[in-house]
Amino acid sequence: MHHFIFSRGPIKLYPLPGTEEYVAKVARWLAGNLLKEAEKQKADLAEILYLDEDEIVELDKHLGNREDTLEFIVNTLTGHFDYFAHRNGAMEVSLKESSRKKDVFIFHTFSPANVVDYNKKEVTLSLSDQEILLYNTLDAFLEAKCDSIRIFELNLGQARSDRPKGRGSCNLRTFFRNITANGADHIMMYQIHSKKSLIGIDNRLTAYDNLRGEALLKKFILREYVKSLDYYHDVVKKDWLFSSVDAGGKEFAASFAKSFDVPLLVVDKRRNSLTNNIEEVTILKPDSLSIKDKVVFIADDMIDSGGSIVDVCKKYKELGAKEVNVAVVYGLFSPPAEERLQKLVAEGVLNKVIITDLVTPSDEFLKNNPYIQIADTTYTTARVVQKTSQGQSLGKYFIALNAEKYLTKLNKND
Repeated sequence: MHHFIFSRGPIKLYPLPGTEEYVAKVARWLAGNLLKEAEKQKADLAEILYLDEDEIVELDKHLGNREDTLEFIVNTLTGHFDYFAHRNGAMEVSLKESSRKKDVFIFHTFSPANVVDYNKKEVTLSLSDQEILLYNTLDAFLEAKCDSIRIFELNLGQARSDRPKGRGSCNLRTFFRNITANGADHIMMYQIHSKKSLIGIDNRLTAYDNLRGEALLKKFILREYVKSLDYYHDVVKKDWLFSSVDAGGKEFAASFAKSFDVPLLVVDKRRNSLTNNIEEVTILKPDSLSIKDKVVFIADDMIDSGGSIVDVCKKYKELGAKEVNVAVVYGLFSPPAEERLQKLVAEGVLNKVIITDLVTPSDEFLKNNPYIQIADTTYTTARVVQKTSQGQSLGKYFIALNAEKYLTKLNKND
């Protein structure tokens, strides 16, 4: 098994705990794509899905109704696990069906999740549990003789520990070593915390794709907030600004400013060296640029406890911004983030927080925080899975988005 040897074959999506709903949506999109491909090419659906004789017999029972056909394809594409929890907390995993010669995509997250083992015992998995479970899952697939093992990482929790400090450890480097040692051919993720940390992957053995998570946010903003070329030229180009949350996030925020062709604001924070508390927030911008009555989008790769966001939002309101929004790829919302953000909204300082569904808060959390909007990533993930399995280029997912071109295409399709 080696990622330099490409063999197009049957796709199997395996959701690990915390990714089940996400994978169900991806499988649905993927099923629709494959069915359209069969209809467009007038090809045999059984050949596209690489079905065996027994599966073809089962497919024939579902061909009369399109919805039944889609459901059959979804079930064919989706794999399942059995879990066993030992009394000491150790977790074992086994595959419920054969994955021999399959192109396997394991969906994994470092978000906490619950799992029910086959003794009907519910177990809460911590970040560490999720990591060990992934390694065990990779081992199970090595035993299963699949064609390739690909990890689609929804929330790479180790990414913030991406460099050693003195004689300290580097969790992300250890994680990369371990997935390679346990047989991962390929890891895919949206927007790793620092691109520099990708050097920790031994890409002779494990390939990687660091997809542009920020592009999904940009498309959401264009579809939901802008919608038309007239609004883009008459309002966005005149009244919108994009901002980093700090100096370290300048590159991320700059990609938004460039895509929308509007000015970039960079936030500089002065901290107390003893308490690490922020003492002063300075907005770096041209002297001629006024923030008064402007719409500001603060863009960053993630929001955790929300401490950094609070001071920046307040600063923009002090400077006269008409509206302040936040757009992040990963909405972690560690305590006391909810309390902090609710207070900003109540005070009229914060308008909207846009996140992706790579980390999805609970229904109760979303109900209590209606200012949060979620950008769906599952369609893009389905296309990436399909193209990867078919050996097609992923180049379009690494190209910077141009707002005007995207809106032109969007309006033409409408």
